[in-house]
Amino acid sequence: MASTGATLLTGVAGCLGDDPEEDVTFDHPDDVRADEPFELTIDGLPEETPVEVAMESDSGIDATVTVETDSDGRIDLADQSVVDGDVPTDLDIPTTVALIQFASESFWQYQPPEEERVTYSVRTDDEEYGSTELRRSHLDRSTYDDPAHSELVGGVFTPPIDDEGPGILVLHGSEGEPLFEHAATLAHRGFTTFALHYFDGPGLPDDLVEIPLEYVETAAQWLLEHERVSSDRVGVIGMSKGGELGLLAGSRSDEIGPVVSIVGSGLVWEGINDTGVEPPETSSWSIDGEPVPYVPYDRGPFEDDVSMREFYTQSLEAARADTIDEATIPVEEIDGDVLLVSAGNDELWPTERLHNVTADRLEERPQSTVEHLRYGDAGHGIFPPYSPVMGTNRARFGGSRAGNARAAHDHWPAVLETLATLD
Repeated sequence: MASTGATLLTGVAGCLGDDPEEDVTFDHPDDVRADEPFELTIDGLPEETPVEVAMESDSGIDATVTVETDSDGRIDLADQSVVDGDVPTDLDIPTTVALIQFASESFWQYQPPEEERVTYSVRTDDEEYGSTELRRSHLDRSTYDDPAHSELVGGVFTPPIDDEGPGILVLHGSEGEPLFEHAATLAHRGFTTFALHYFDGPGLPDDLVEIPLEYVETAAQWLLEHERVSSDRVGVIGMSKGGELGLLAGSRSDEIGPVVSIVGSGLVWEGINDTGVEPPETSSWSIDGEPVPYVPYDRGPFEDDVSMREFYTQSLEAARADTIDEATIPVEEIDGDVLLVSAGNDELWPTERLHNVTADRLEERPQSTVEHLRYGDAGHGIFPPYSPVMGTNRARFGGSRAGNARAAHDHWPAVLETLATLD
């Protein structure tokens, strides 16, 4: 799988005095992909002195931290302990990218250009020591192709270099919006990705009710034949209900290899509709026109302020044992590695408990390798790094900004590693 390299930039950006040895220098990559952390060192500063480092992007985000120089007047910003500022002092994330995660912008409003210019400045109350600039490259989320297939809906992203790459199906959740961000970010890493739209789109079912598994299989088969796909199977990454769908599709399709489920479920659940009139009382998915066995929603009495997580938990505890068994996805049939990413503070459903079903089943039937990442302070909004995390902890999602930032930073290398097994 092809990748782009980073160019190291070394420059003099500010001057403390007439002595050339007192020049402030910045060392960092010139260009980085948006989802990769990077080093930034600053030399020539006063020794053992608190200084403020400010980050500002031409996309309109900004943040600052206070750090202390070492005995040589040096800052290694990626590893530097934060004393104060917008980034939490106990956050174990390179400060270079944590400044972006804790910037003054909502995740939902952040729309960076394809080439985002980011400036880092260093100063004290009395002195401006200089600044430097680097470029973060994004694959434009709007530059996708429609699939050349009459039955399929979604967006296809290809790597920016003229090369082939493994094929990845990207499955959205119950919001019904294709995950263009995931697909574009993975394509920038050398994958050919298909953000599949499977309901609430043109020519698709209106509701998440008895969605045919054959539709996903058709998408996998079509992607395998794409001229920019080099793998003999496709990987799948799904978020929330898309994780449930990915595990289920992977368990029955020979065309699917590794599966990544982010805040998903190892159980099949009742469908979801937005009519507000009649509940579905049938499965989210179907095979050969028949509903896949599912866990029904318990519609017993609830408190007025019950969360969706409590609703799913009560439904799970109300279900009979044989119902749970029948609704359990046979993940041992997946022909590839399985990565599960769970959030301990998920307010939409008990994702760790639902993923434990998969992890336990695969450990008992070790045909595939399973890795289960658990993030206790994260909520349902675990997205690719590094974007502002403000808003990902909104009330119905759960989690803290710090918890969601940690999860975004930590889980992504495992996602890339799991999907790269297609090479």
